[in-house]
Amino acid sequence: MKLYGFAISNFYNIVKLGLLEKQFEFEEIPTPPSNQAELLAHSPMGKIPFFQHGNCFLSESQAILFYLELLKPNPRLYPVEPERGARAQQIHQFIDLYVDPEARVLLNAMRNPEQVDNAQIKTCCERLVYNIQALSQLVEFAPFIAGEKLSHADLAAFMTLNFAQSMMQRFSDQDPLARLSGVGAYMDMMEQRDSCQRVLADQQQALANWL
Repeated sequence: MKLYGFAISNFYNIVKLGLLEKQFEFEEIPTPPSNQAELLAHSPMGKIPFFQHGNCFLSESQAILFYLELLKPNPRLYPVEPERGARAQQIHQFIDLYVDPEARVLLNAMRNPEQVDNAQIKTCCERLVYNIQALSQLVEFAPFIAGEKLSHADLAAFMTLNFAQSMMQRFSDQDPLARLSGVGAYMDMMEQRDSCQRVLADQQQALANWL
């Protein structure tokens, strides 16, 4: 198995967490997004991550995670009970659509400070706070984000909420997680997992090198 991308990317790290939690052996291939034909052949939009297993190539993090689940159902990351399974998917999709993009704007602003639009940053921070507060309607922290057991939604939540909080601290005194009741204990619990410690350390090192 080969995972292509780089450790700054939340989507890359979510897949990496899935591989580690499933205890797959895999190789990481540092790869930036691009419009090069070689990358487009495996990732139609030129984005990372993309994944190779034998002759199977997949892009899009949620598709890759689902493939890993089908390949090795245990330990399970996709709840089989209908409501739990749908809730985990809803939370994961919400985070991908409404939390990650705002944090990504802040990352780009941090990388290119000469292009920072203060009004845009203020609006972005406000949206991030609002969107994470809206997320509170979906989550349980019982103790995991969609119930009693770890799911793919936790992989997305841990990486993206940590990333959003870290990015926003550079531009605002507000904590975007402040109105998400129970999130502190949840993040502490997730940080105790070997997979999370490894991926977070790799991301922080990559981010320091990139900036």
